[in-house]
Amino acid sequence: MELLCFGARPIAVVDTVGNEMVPTGRRVIQGLKRELTKAGFYDIPLNGSTEDNMPTRTTAIGVAVIGQINRKDIPTTSIDDSLIVYQLGTPYVGEAVKAHLATIFSYDQVRTIRATPAVVDMLPVGSKGIANELAQMAATHTAKISAVVDLADAEFTQSAGPATVLLVAVVADKRQLFERQFPELTEIAQLHQNSD
Repeated sequence: MELLCFGARPIAVVDTVGNEMVPTGRRVIQGLKRELTKAGFYDIPLNGSTEDNMPTRTTAIGVAVIGQINRKDIPTTSIDDSLIVYQLGTPYVGEAVKAHLATIFSYDQVRTIRATPAVVDMLPVGSKGIANELAQMAATHTAKISAVVDLADAEFTQSAGPATVLLVAVVADKRQLFERQFPELTEIAQLHQNSD
């Protein structure tokens, strides 16, 4: 999701399974392959390691996805005008993720939004929550935040688990067209040039 939001193309995946290959490692690797297929990445090399030299009691995995982007396609970090920041999705974690799988946005939806010319930046929200990721986005653009929601509210401070929320920054003068294209997104803030 990080690479898709940035506009990069994944080219390799490395898994580090902290368990034996059979049966745990094999099941984890099958799950990774299913998720890559779901994301539309059918031919990406998948490689890694398992922990076969000692008994393990807890399932553990690390995943690194390597991506590639043309220098000209790297999103700009300077803004001349205000940006409108929208929220896509609801923060879920743990069992709530499994309970809401049918309503969490798809990889194709992310690609469609990313391809929209009005979009300047996209960030997946993880364990530190929406307010934290919004602050990161503002820092990237050297901008100040004008929130249109209460960022101290629980929805904006709780974990969004495995990226069940995306933040999408759009050029302010293209907001009407963007909102017509994507009515399911909710405005949460504006970013303005930091004049300090």
